[in-house]
Amino acid sequence: MPLLGKILGGRYELIEKVGAGGMAIVYKARCHLLNRFVAVKILRPELVEDENFVSRFKRESQAAASLTHNNIVNVYDVGQEGDIYYIVMEYICGKTLKEYIREQGRLKSREAIKIALGIGAALEHAHKNGIVHRDIKPQNILVGTDATVKVADFGIARAVTSTTVTLAGPNVIGSVHYFSPEQAKGGHVDAKSDLYSLGIVLYEMVTGVLPFEGDTAISIAIKHIQEVMKPAKEINPGVYKSLQDVIQKSVEKQPENRYQTAGAMIQDLRRSLEEPNGDFVVENFNSDAPTQILQPVRIEKSGGREQEGLEPETKPIGSKGKTWAKVAMIIIPFILVISLAYFIGTQIYKKNFETTEIETPDIINISREDAERVLAAKDLYIDVVGENFDPGIQEGFIISQDPGEGVMVKAGYTIKVVLSKGPETIIVPDVLKNNKREAEITLENEGLTLAEHEYIYSEYPADTVIGQSLEADAKVPKGTEIWLTISLGPEEKVALVGRYLGQKLELATQMISNDKLKVGKVKEEYNETASKGIVIGQSLNPGDTVSEFRTIDLVVSLGPQPVYPKDIDIDLSDIVDKETVNVVVKKVQNNQTSEVYNRFHSVSDEVLTIRLEGTGIARYEVYIDGELFLRKDIDFTKKENGVD
Repeated sequence: MPLLGKILGGRYELIEKVGAGGMAIVYKARCHLLNRFVAVKILRPELVEDENFVSRFKRESQAAASLTHNNIVNVYDVGQEGDIYYIVMEYICGKTLKEYIREQGRLKSREAIKIALGIGAALEHAHKNGIVHRDIKPQNILVGTDATVKVADFGIARAVTSTTVTLAGPNVIGSVHYFSPEQAKGGHVDAKSDLYSLGIVLYEMVTGVLPFEGDTAISIAIKHIQEVMKPAKEINPGVYKSLQDVIQKSVEKQPENRYQTAGAMIQDLRRSLEEPNGDFVVENFNSDAPTQILQPVRIEKSGGREQEGLEPETKPIGSKGKTWAKVAMIIIPFILVISLAYFIGTQIYKKNFETTEIETPDIINISREDAERVLAAKDLYIDVVGENFDPGIQEGFIISQDPGEGVMVKAGYTIKVVLSKGPETIIVPDVLKNNKREAEITLENEGLTLAEHEYIYSEYPADTVIGQSLEADAKVPKGTEIWLTISLGPEEKVALVGRYLGQKLELATQMISNDKLKVGKVKEEYNETASKGIVIGQSLNPGDTVSEFRTIDLVVSLGPQPVYPKDIDIDLSDIVDKETVNVVVKKVQNNQTSEVYNRFHSVSDEVLTIRLEGTGIARYEVYIDGELFLRKDIDFTKKENGVD
């Protein structure tokens, strides 16, 4: 069923098809109520009878509509019109992340991290609202022309419960190249499954390839369960070391060894921007190690033989027993005397010579003066070994200590500390009237953090900075967020193309002007049904929505094509053996042959003239007594009389 031009819900006019998937087709549409473009996702007609797909489609609308976030495609409306199930969503002018990766080949670490932060923020919001996406992949991530990142397609999302999606066999859901080992097994799926998929997406962004490939979906799924992926840094040496660690942690086979929340992953990604070669990613180890069987301890005897266990070798009681008793009576008193001397000496040493051990206190984020008082109370000292800027700790307070809290040290020990110089400040540059990308580079180079920009229509060219949230020349802490107001250029106004066919050229020209369009080229053609001066063709289709003052070309009728009869002369004077002949004339035109003349003539006539009438250009063949005598092409559009 053709849908282009159809209006759904009395307001959404489908303009063009912009994408398609296994479950639905996406159209660009115009909302006539709010005069804006939207995206309309329609369930494929062949799936409307399948209750499973219909329920998944409805679940997508419910899941996405329950989420409101800058990094999630907004859902405006849902509806059903007959057999048409549709979801009305925010229209994103851009491309999928998959298309972007293919264009770029691979992305730089910094850009990949920024995109991942947007995806992570969307997942964090969804997870906090009890929604697991279950199908995170580049095809479901939209990258706008303004670099915004939006997560789409919650078609297989589920609300998190104690029994969240335990599917097996053919019911396993997800995209095989990106889903987690537990999805591959048809096991329990939760937020950590989405983070595994995000790790795979990050891997593809920085390497340009997928970690696991195979001939079948089953073979790829098995690799997710069993195989360890090749480190991204081996494929692309330019990958940040810290980013490699983030990817590795997110794609651990066991969910408990991955990031436990999207927020934790976001924190490490942000830190990776500041510390590309940092070693701060903490691995999650599984302490539930299996019980192990240890070999029995073997003790070397003085005779060189080994004996299992720790029990002394027994000997039979005999004559040698008396000898051992005598030896014992001599040795035991000696051992008691030595032990007593050792005990008394130890007590004297501890009392007079051993220094007391003290547990170091926590002195982070307190002033130097307060730290000195705390340490002095414990008979400890302080030594300032450096000063650094820190946005979270005020000037003069302690950033770090060595050793840290809880370490046992001798009395009189000196704790080394680094003091804060407070947040590093910078001067905000003036980027007004600059190109958006140039302005972003300038701001990032100065140490500011870019927030999501605002986009508005204005008289300035598109991508021109027309506003900034921080005033130029202001002194602010390094890392302060700044957002820009970017021009979208003059607002594009649209016009509806009318139907001008069948109108006189003058009237059609006036109608086009009234519709805020312009007449372009006017071509004239002969037409057998339309009178001269009537419009018989237009370059834009009636009902099309186009920019105002768009040029439209017209075709105008010249009326029926004129025809001029022609004469064809047949010379019979060369025929000497016959008195009469049969003359037949056939016309060949448009791959059709017809007989137009058939008579007997006396050869004494010598020259026979036949009047022909027709249209356009036709070929005539003259047969005398059944044999081809003459073949001529006649052009009836030429006014001059005669044969071509």
